[in-house]
Parts: sequence; C-alpha cells; structure tokens
Amino acid sequence: MSTLYQLNNISFYYGDTSCSSFSLSDVNIEIKKSHLIAIVGPNGSGKTSLLNILSFLERPKKGTLIYNGKKLHEQHTEQFRKTVGYVQQSPYLLRGSVFKNLELGLKLRNIDKESRVKKVNEITQLLGISHLSERPARSLSGGEAQKVAIGQVLVLEPEVLILDEPFTHLDKQSIHELEQLVLTLKNNLMKTVIFTTHDQIQAQWLADDIYSVINGKVFEAYLINLFSGVLDVTNKTFRVGSLLINMPDGIEQAEQIAIDPKQIVVSQEKLDSSMQNSFSGKIIGMSEEDGKIKLNIDIGKEIHAIITHKALEKLRLSIGSEVWISFKSSSIVIF
Repeated sequence: MSTLYQLNNISFYYGDTSCSSFSLSDVNIEIKKSHLIAIVGPNGSGKTSLLNILSFLERPKKGTLIYNGKKLHEQHTEQFRKTVGYVQQSPYLLRGSVFKNLELGLKLRNIDKESRVKKVNEITQLLGISHLSERPARSLSGGEAQKVAIGQVLVLEPEVLILDEPFTHLDKQSIHELEQLVLTLKNNLMKTVIFTTHDQIQAQWLADDIYSVINGKVFEAYLINLFSGVLDVTNKTFRVGSLLINMPDGIEQAEQIAIDPKQIVVSQEKLDSSMQNSFSGKIIGMSEEDGKIKLNIDIGKEIHAIITHKALEKLRLSIGSEVWISFKSSSIVIF
C-alpha cells in the first residue's frame, strides 16, 4: 500500500513568530492510500488545524509535507486542493433541491447537462438518497443533510474525503448508516477517508489507523483508555479520581495518560506478578470487535480491555463478573 501523505516535523501556529499561538508542533505522520483514518482528541487540541493542512486550506509554518510523492510548494497548493473533498462539521446546504445542491459543483466546472445528471444520479444511488432528489435541501434531517454534504464533494471525484466530526448530533440509525457509507467509500471505491471524532471506541473499530491529537501533539496510538489526572513526581504515581496508578521511572510531567487496552491482563483473582498496577472491578459491558472481545470494566473509572475468545471461555466471563485487571507501567502512554 503506497503512501499518500507524509508529514515530517510539521508545525502550525496562528499569528506571526513574535506573537503566535501554537496549534500543532512537530507532527510526524504517514497516511496510506485507500486507508480509513480516524483523528481523535478533545476540543481545542489541534484536530481542525490538522484537517486544514491535510486539505491544503492552510500551509505548514515549518516542516515538510509530501503528497502523492510530491513535496508541497506554493505552486502545488491549488492542484493538491482539487484532489481533496472536505466536509466541515456544520455543512452549509444551499436553497433549492438536493439535486441542485449536488449539481452545483459540476456546473462550476462547466460539465455538460447530460453528464451532470448521470453523475448526480450515480451519487444519490450510492448514498441511498435517490428518493430525496427533489426535496428542499434545507428540510432534511441531520443524517440526510450529512449525506448530501458528502455527495456535494463526491460528485467531484476527490481522491481523499475529509470529514470533520461527521457523526456529531446524529441519531443512532444515522450514525450506523454513515459508518457503513464510509466503509463502502474505502472498500469499494478505494477512497482515502479521514475523519475526526470524539468517540474513541468508534475510531477503534472503524479505522485502519488512529491518530490522537493532544495539546498540539499528534500520536499514532489506540487511546481508548485516556484519563486526566495529577502526577506525583516523588511517589511516581498518577491520581485519576480515587485510582492511584504507578508510573514508569523518570516521568516529570503528565497531564493525561492512556493505557493500551491490549496490554491489560484480565483475571479472576489478583495476580502475583511484576505488573505494578492491579485493580479489582466488575464487567459492565461486552462486545465483539474484529474477532476479539472488548470488555468494559468498572474499577472506579470505566476502563476497556481487549481479550481473545479463548480467554473469555477460559475465564467464564459475563456481564456482572467480578475481575481483576493488571498492566505494566510501560504500557502507559504519557501526555
């Protein structure tokens, strides 16, 4: 699978160097073609700035961006921008029918009427909204409007589709339909799809790769178990509510930590092992994802662990089971 984006030591900030507010700092990521990429992180972390750079609406202040094998220069910006379809968090639909909204971009490119009708019909069929073609666009539900907004960029046949918080404010059925659409775009049309979300569990099962943005830093990690707390440097612990988590040596600053769910060991009794962190809890949720079992465990905070079917059967676990979880301090990612 070939590389589409390569970001090397990218930094971006607003304002000039004498009075700047950093949004992204030393970003190093690689995005493959035809991959589904999730970007997770809290509001204000730098997610939108990263999307603006990936869609070529903003240029990095520092570092190198290579797209499809070409290094980004000012003369390439417009050319690169035309290959990306960007649907912002609150898409704006024009007055008029759904068909007119989908047709507009093709009109602006001087595509003839017959070709426009054919392309719009293809896209409405793909999106499952053919029955909405003559409906006023501004009368649609949230899920329907989101599909139309995606259709507005798909008719222009972009290589990359970028979606900013596409699942926000949608009902459960609309979320499911949109998730299936995103998978279809990747699997059937071989599109590269990049989306932001606050739902780390959704990112975990939907995406090929996940990037977490925390305070302008970008990490390639599966950060389901992300906790804020207070570091005690002297005792090498991190307090999360009533939980006291033992940290690796040499940590002098930490505002948030993440614990890899695949590195958490689940047992019926407390283990006699070298793992520095052990907590008792109760299973409050269970689901299957990619052939593995994801457990939601209440240990005073909800934490997620991923185990095999074999482990589930051996431990005879079910919702309500009392368990112990254990993990090494080395499995903790620190921010």
